[in-house]
Amino acid sequence: MVTTLYIIRHCQSAGNLTGRFQGRFDAPVSEAGEKQLDLLSLRFRNEHLDAIYSSPLVRAYRTAEAVNKFHGLPICKDEGLLEMDVGEIQNKTLSEIAEEYPQLAHNWDHAPDLCVFPGGETMAQVYERVGETIQRIVEENPGKVVAVVTHGGFIKNLNARIVYGSVEGLRKSAVFGNTSVSILE
Repeated sequence: MVTTLYIIRHCQSAGNLTGRFQGRFDAPVSEAGEKQLDLLSLRFRNEHLDAIYSSPLVRAYRTAEAVNKFHGLPICKDEGLLEMDVGEIQNKTLSEIAEEYPQLAHNWDHAPDLCVFPGGETMAQVYERVGETIQRIVEENPGKVVAVVTHGGFIKNLNARIVYGSVEGLRKSAVFGNTSVSILE
């Protein structure tokens, strides 16, 4: 029995637009993000969906609503789909992080699997949470088609797990753009 997951990154937020490392900061959707939502709703207009799960953050939930525009399904807010908890660096610019946390900035660029976010999660914790959340969603929806709306850090960890089989795969893992859609069976 095949379960199909549409893994969808949220639309552009104000934080994405201004180059902020948002983490769980609940930034509003940008003007470009609003346009992305309109196009995404059309992308899913004729797709069969049995369920929709979303991170509770506004940028993700608004994206889930766009996916759901022509379906009328309940949207399950799922804390497991939240972006990385980056603690003290939440909503800072990359240049601020480089100045205040040079080792963390270096790891982010060269060895993201080694990142430990002060006051937040370690990347190893994020990697485990991602695996557990996806496994749970699959187990709750055997043989169904499910839209899963989440964040770039979550998806990058999922890609590292699937393609490379370990958290170290983050060093080679792809970056997924706003409103990207990936299919996982």
